[in-house]
Amino acid sequence: MRNSLRFKFITGFLIIIIPLVFFLLFNNLYAINVVREQVSTTNSNLLAQHVKQINQIFAETNTYLYDLWDNEIDINQLNDLTFGTDEYLLTKKRIVNRFQTNLNYFFLLDTIFLFNDRTQDVTFVTKKDYYFQQRLITESVPIEITDQKNMDSPVWQLIQFENRTVLMKTTRLTNNLIAGAIVNTDSLVASLQFLDMGTTGGAVILSKNGDVASHTTLGASELKEAVEAVPRLNNTYQIVTDPKDNNKYLLISVFSEIANINYTVMIPEGTMLKHLPFFQIAVYFIPLCGILILLFYLYFLRSVLLKPMNTLMLGMKRIMRGDLNIRLNEDHSSEFSFLIGTFNNMVTEISKLKINVYEEKIRTQEAEFGLLQVQIRPHFYLNSLNIIYSLAAIKEYALIQKMTQHLAEYFRFITQTKQGTVTLEAEIRHTQNYLEIQKLRFPNQLVYEIELPDQYRKCDILPLTIQTFVENSIIHGFADRRELFTVQIIVTADEQMPDDFLWIEVSDSGVGFSETLLKNLKEVSYEDELFAEGHLGIQNVIKRQRIRYKGKAKLLFNNGKVRGAEVKLGIPMSYSVSEEDEDV
Repeated sequence: MRNSLRFKFITGFLIIIIPLVFFLLFNNLYAINVVREQVSTTNSNLLAQHVKQINQIFAETNTYLYDLWDNEIDINQLNDLTFGTDEYLLTKKRIVNRFQTNLNYFFLLDTIFLFNDRTQDVTFVTKKDYYFQQRLITESVPIEITDQKNMDSPVWQLIQFENRTVLMKTTRLTNNLIAGAIVNTDSLVASLQFLDMGTTGGAVILSKNGDVASHTTLGASELKEAVEAVPRLNNTYQIVTDPKDNNKYLLISVFSEIANINYTVMIPEGTMLKHLPFFQIAVYFIPLCGILILLFYLYFLRSVLLKPMNTLMLGMKRIMRGDLNIRLNEDHSSEFSFLIGTFNNMVTEISKLKINVYEEKIRTQEAEFGLLQVQIRPHFYLNSLNIIYSLAAIKEYALIQKMTQHLAEYFRFITQTKQGTVTLEAEIRHTQNYLEIQKLRFPNQLVYEIELPDQYRKCDILPLTIQTFVENSIIHGFADRRELFTVQIIVTADEQMPDDFLWIEVSDSGVGFSETLLKNLKEVSYEDELFAEGHLGIQNVIKRQRIRYKGKAKLLFNNGKVRGAEVKLGIPMSYSVSEEDEDV
């Protein structure tokens, strides 16, 4: 392989093209990395600036809650009024209106509330989930009251309530009144939509301990990667890979000290670079161009050099297998035209040298075939004369007349067998003439049955084939003349492969084959046995079948289930179609 021209040409081309492709890929990947770094920095700065603005809102909210006692007279009055009185309810209504105005100003807040620790009364306004917010304030604020440190600290606390996570800030105004504000962490995630996170990216709020504190559009594998990667960040951003689908993401995380949460965003790399189509296309385009150039080079090399060389090599291999009809096309370059022309001349000379030997072999086979076919005729003549002599001795003139008619048909068939093959219908009719003659010889002792489907009547067969098997059955199988002797001829095709073989079965009710002869017949060592047992006619049939069908015919011997002998001859269908049918 290494010494072939194909290997050397391809190797040389690859030595030139591969370094060039690698250089172009390196240059393009370097440019992509520069762009990725710039985009990552820009998105990180945008998220940090946004978190700074949110922290400012949290700080302003803290100041607002601290100053409620000094700025809101109604809250001072509410602290002194009796719970449930009309004046108490009117004051509470004015506080709700003021909270509603302030809630519109603090657009990020979801709820502002006032909780009376003595009466457990709640005064609040909210943008959504009224009853959820009421339950949240009623059940969570008493817990927050017990921790004075949280109320004095400006840090907002994460609270898990009914499978939701919120940020809550509370401050004590009086011994009885606690003011507070609530922000749903999902609102913080929604505020990050200004970042282009694509279809597979997303944002999530993580607690200081790394717990998920909001809903997110991130998949399970992306969310797990974000949770694990945030504590390891050395900067505000990092490129991470999703182990599930090997997609790369830009992970940005900014910590908010005023709320003890991490704003975490994952942006797919494809989304980051979608505005730079040239770099994305070039990553695939450069190797593709290299492959196309290689394919074009190989096609050119194949057409000019490798194809004519391969044609010449295949021609030589066919010559080695004995195919002397091969001739190669000389429509190539001048060098290969000369080589192929010389090759064609060489094949022609070899063909001329071998054709005489081949024709001589054919003449020898035809002579042997003719000799075998002629050998059959004296065998039939002697049997026919014996029958005529026997009938004349007993003066059965009517039977002699009938037998003479059958003999005339029989001898007419014999004189027409020089064409080599006859139709199966003619062979069966000839065999019937023979059987009718035998029935005249053995009246009331011999019967026969013939099954010949119409579709097989015009099939070709060697003459005197079926009649030879029938004659052999009568001579060797009809031993007990006191019993009725039956001969059956059945023509069928293979049920599993009907287009493969035409089967002709000849069976009788006689004594059958001896065990020794049958064993030799099944082991295909039968020619000497047939000659020794006096089956000369069958031996001639076997040789004729072998020459005619080039060894493809099948001959099976067996004994019947009860008694008698069975012979099955299988003829390839490709040899059994008559020439007349082919012309049609």
